[in-house]
Amino acid sequence: MVQAGKKIVIVAGEPSSDLLAADLIQQLQQTTNNYQIIAVGGAKIRATGVEVFQDNEAFSVMGLFEVFKDLPRLLRLKKQIVERIVAEKPDVFIGVDSPDLNFSIAQALKKHSIPVIHYVSPSVWAWRPKRVFKMAQFIDHVMCLFPFETNIYQQAGLSASFVGHPLAQQIAIDLQKPVNQQPLLAVLPGSRSREINVLMPLFLQTVKQLKNVQLASANVSPKKIAWCQQMADEAGLTLQWFDDANELLKQADMALLGSGTVALQAMLCQTPMVVAYRIASLTWWVVNTFKMLQQPYYSLPNVLHQGFLVPEVMQKELTKKNLLTALGKISDSEQQLVMKTRFKVLHRELMPPEPLATAKNIEQFLESRSKC
Repeated sequence: MVQAGKKIVIVAGEPSSDLLAADLIQQLQQTTNNYQIIAVGGAKIRATGVEVFQDNEAFSVMGLFEVFKDLPRLLRLKKQIVERIVAEKPDVFIGVDSPDLNFSIAQALKKHSIPVIHYVSPSVWAWRPKRVFKMAQFIDHVMCLFPFETNIYQQAGLSASFVGHPLAQQIAIDLQKPVNQQPLLAVLPGSRSREINVLMPLFLQTVKQLKNVQLASANVSPKKIAWCQQMADEAGLTLQWFDDANELLKQADMALLGSGTVALQAMLCQTPMVVAYRIASLTWWVVNTFKMLQQPYYSLPNVLHQGFLVPEVMQKELTKKNLLTALGKISDSEQQLVMKTRFKVLHRELMPPEPLATAKNIEQFLESRSKC
């Protein structure tokens, strides 16, 4: 049993990791251990009652080159976070996803002999696979959301375990979708400002061509909801708003969305989808030139399926015409049945190996460290 009062610092740098970190915290709170937890995060983490000493909205940038203009501010903020963590002298630091941020913090903390767990493997199976060897230099343990990831780390000599995906447990496998009088299409460009700026106008111009379809969306902040609503008003479209993407996707018949956790949410909610993605041209050039991509698909449903289960439209191919064609394909009832049947199988594979698996993994890690 872990001694009472073990201190844990958690950093979740974006909305998707905020969701995962909140589930992790709730699991820890259900154990008999009296953990002291402080965090960097957002609304989901705040709702657990732990101290949030920095809001994660400050990190809502993406891409290899997109962060350059914000780099001085981000570096100052990261330095402040590291200083706070070092002052707290935690028993473990847990970085949740956001590897660009959390790996940098972990490297700084390693100099102070602070143990590091990284929760959510970066996509080493998709691009830059040699990162695992660098990770082994400053990370003590990786908690993986997908079962195939653990072998990658163990082969590199880095401790890793599969803890399941919390969303798989939160969403029922035998979900009963409602019968809508008109098909409900979820329009979800993503939570980052750049994703909204790049994808939402194109999404709205695309769905404007559809007839007899209800449109709905969800986002993480009132400011971003207002921004998207203004775009919808300018396009002359009626857009319903849901407080939570999961609730929308449970009711939706189809989804047009950006790549990321939301694609996994759509899969778990048995919602046929079209996944869109566009990064800066220079970033894309670097990715292609240095052959960073390891497989021809990038959305999580396709990665888990190991093939093209859902349509992907990216980069130069990301046009209104191509999105409409893809939406037409997933409107086919036979194609929808194929997707939904496979979605259920993949859902079962993501279930945690045992109740409170993530909390138990952390507990075992702390016990092993106390014996050293």
